Amino acid sequence: MAVEKLSVSLPDIVVARARRAAERAGVPLSTWLAEAAETAADLAEAHAAAQEYAASFGEPDPDELEQIRAQLADAGVGGPDSPEETAARRAALARLLGLSDERRAG
Repeated sequence: MAVEKLSVSLPDIVVARARRAAERAGVPLSTWLAEAAETAADLAEAHAAAQEYAASFGEPDPDELEQIRAQLADAGVGGPDSPEETAARRAALARLLGLSDERRAG
């Protein structure tokens, strides 16, 4: 795969958070940023595709929406988080907010 070297400017806090996330993931910062950018681009393209679909064919009716939701659930998208995932997200948020260990547990 070809790569292009870029120079970007990011707020200090964003850089610090990205470095921590990359470290936790065990990947170089450039790899983590590339994956984050790809995820954001995928979401933006999916959103644009949904808007184009709605503009061409109208909004899906309730039956179509239920069918779409069922397909997403079968694919594991949009389902509820496990207790472990919820706890990990809360702990990460607490770290970002600088909460004490006692407040992190709650």
